[in-house]
Amino acid sequence: MDDDDLDCGDCSVVCCCANSHHSQSGSGSGASAAVFCCCLLLAALALVALLVVAYAFIVPVRVTVDDAALGRLALAAPAPSSCINGTCARTGTAISYDLSVGVALHNHNWVMAVWRRGTLDAELRFRGRTFARARLAGAGRDRIPALRMEVYHLAAAAESAPVALGPGAAAELARQSAAGVFELELIVFGEVKYEAHTRRRAIRVTCPLRLSPSTATAPAAFARVKCA
Repeated sequence: MDDDDLDCGDCSVVCCCANSHHSQSGSGSGASAAVFCCCLLLAALALVALLVVAYAFIVPVRVTVDDAALGRLALAAPAPSSCINGTCARTGTAISYDLSVGVALHNHNWVMAVWRRGTLDAELRFRGRTFARARLAGAGRDRIPALRMEVYHLAAAAESAPVALGPGAAAELARQSAAGVFELELIVFGEVKYEAHTRRRAIRVTCPLRLSPSTATAPAAFARVKCA
């Protein structure tokens, strides 16, 4: 077979045996073209395979708390539940709080974008008891490009929020207040959709927080927290 008779149909043979064929037949333009054609085809096939894998297998969105500041968290007198002849009864427990957090959604897929769908909500808990609910982001379709992240901020405050702490949790809150370090949980939940996939996927993670009270002049140090 002459060099000029080689085409892309012979690429696999030519590419595997290019060196021996070249030494036997001499340097010909046909062989060079066939080798180039073969290598180009194999590169294209490899790229297609990589893209198929990249779009077929999802790396789930990761959630982190990148910053948090606690202004106040303390037991408070509960709001009156009933008043008779000017005398108001106060029952249950309540807390006052003032804090802010920055929550990041990380897209670790190297090709696929991710869209946030619906609302992104959060709950703050102490010893498993929810004392605050807030919306990190309203209903929308935020796009998070591949290998990028989007940060959402939350600020929550209340003077006397009723919480069913119970005596054990109330005593623990008083102890942590005296120690100056509070152990809280931030629950984040929402939905995302991955590019090239039709089904929405739920996000529900728990972020453990250890926070010390901060002030404008003396902010407490905070290290990024991974949520799971």
